[in-house]
Amino acid sequence: MTAGATARAPRVERRLAWAYVAATDAAEGAPRTPASALARRRFVAEGKQLVADSGGTEYLLVPITAYAPLPRGSRPAAFCPVCLERVTLRLGTRNRHHYGHRPDSDCAAAGGEGALHLAAKIHLSVALAEGGRGIAIRPVCAGAAEAKRSEFCRAAPVEPWPVEWDEVRVESALPSLRADLMLLRDGREVGAVEIHVHHRVDSAKSDKYRTLGVPWIEVPANGVISESGLGWRAGDVLAVLQDSRRDPQAWRCPRHQALYDGMLEHARTGTHRMAGRVVHVYSSEGGRSTGEMRTRATTVHMMECREEGRLAEAWLERDDNDARLGRPIRTSDAEQARRHLHREFQSWVKWMRDQQRFRVDSPMRWTEPAALSGWAKSDAYPERLRWDTHQGDFVAVPNVAAVAWPRIPAPPGEADPVTGYAECAWTQLVPGKVPLLHAVSGPVWATVRVQARGAGPAGGSVGYAAAWLHDGQRWRTAAFAPYVAHRAAPADDAEGWTAWLQRFAAELATFPAGDVLDGIVAMEIAGRAGG
Repeated sequence: MTAGATARAPRVERRLAWAYVAATDAAEGAPRTPASALARRRFVAEGKQLVADSGGTEYLLVPITAYAPLPRGSRPAAFCPVCLERVTLRLGTRNRHHYGHRPDSDCAAAGGEGALHLAAKIHLSVALAEGGRGIAIRPVCAGAAEAKRSEFCRAAPVEPWPVEWDEVRVESALPSLRADLMLLRDGREVGAVEIHVHHRVDSAKSDKYRTLGVPWIEVPANGVISESGLGWRAGDVLAVLQDSRRDPQAWRCPRHQALYDGMLEHARTGTHRMAGRVVHVYSSEGGRSTGEMRTRATTVHMMECREEGRLAEAWLERDDNDARLGRPIRTSDAEQARRHLHREFQSWVKWMRDQQRFRVDSPMRWTEPAALSGWAKSDAYPERLRWDTHQGDFVAVPNVAAVAWPRIPAPPGEADPVTGYAECAWTQLVPGKVPLLHAVSGPVWATVRVQARGAGPAGGSVGYAAAWLHDGQRWRTAAFAPYVAHRAAPADDAEGWTAWLQRFAAELATFPAGDVLDGIVAMEIAGRAGG
């Protein structure tokens, strides 16, 4: 480890509490999983890694909590059942028993989802290892799940899942699919159990099970292993998200079914958003400062009204004031409606510019309303225009004009996500006045106005610099008092002053966003921008 480096603490898997231990070290009385490919294997230990070897030592998958009574130095070597790496047992009295991987491990079980999914499979395989006849299940109301409620609807009935088995296999491979748990009777597949953490069983996998003639259920992982560490036991009621015997496979209690039916009816006859786009409306009233404050972010939506499941009417609507824009259209053709509303949107943008003296900016395509990140003032939609006092209009911020919405953060060394594709500098010629130099570096936009200092070329020149900082939405003044710089070069040395301004902007860009003003003061004291 290099000097000054900080050692990372081992990642903690608070849910995964099963590990491979040599059969000779297995604690007396510790429950052992059935003789499946995952639970009983032969390995050769090479350092801190197990390597499969049919002639090696037999390892069993056991709960690590069985070794808690042993002193720390007397506990056996334990290995993760996924990556087969040596792990550190953590069997204290304050936290639930768990273990940690090495800091540089990339094992899938080291993450929350992978650990919970694997722990639920192992726990359920152990609980069902002795075989049985039927499992008591309680369907989880899909309406409660959609509402993100942690509790289950009390109206859910308890019913048997009629399956009889004498063997359990973990990660059992079938033609075209792999089951989390497979229940077998006399070597024949009689039922499958899928564990849900984030990804539900989709229609494609369901169809494959149906083709193979294997019934299946999907259970939530937190219904198998709770946050407190308590696990499901044979004879308990098992919560079920989906059951292949049902059509549809998801169940809803009477109250949520009524709400769901109402939603479907609303989808057939109600008013809905077809598509949307974020829009920035710029007002030029009152000059630069007032103009910037009058920038308004909103969303324009293509709306539709459906009757008996068919499109009847479509129109444009602003999200901030619910005002309709342009002319509506009555048609049953959705594509025709979209083309018409896009033309109405273009007409509205032109009318706002020519008749109302507003500028409208919306560099994005029409998209699904759900895809719009947050609301219109999200950082994904930076303001691309800035009021120019001399031109008396909003002008494009350099390079920001090339940034489309939604903005995608760029990798290091590529386009800056706020200011565009590259650092840049340019000269603004103002009739009758001294030219104004501009430079952009990252989120900093700096300007300098240069004047001669003293008489003749030997007098040198002085520059009065200002800076703006982009906060993801707009350019904000970083300093009210100008930064004064003196150079021996004459005032007409545009190339030299431009290079100085680029260094000035780049230096400010190294300061945290909230410290740019302090950075200007520090540079003023130390003269770090160079001469």
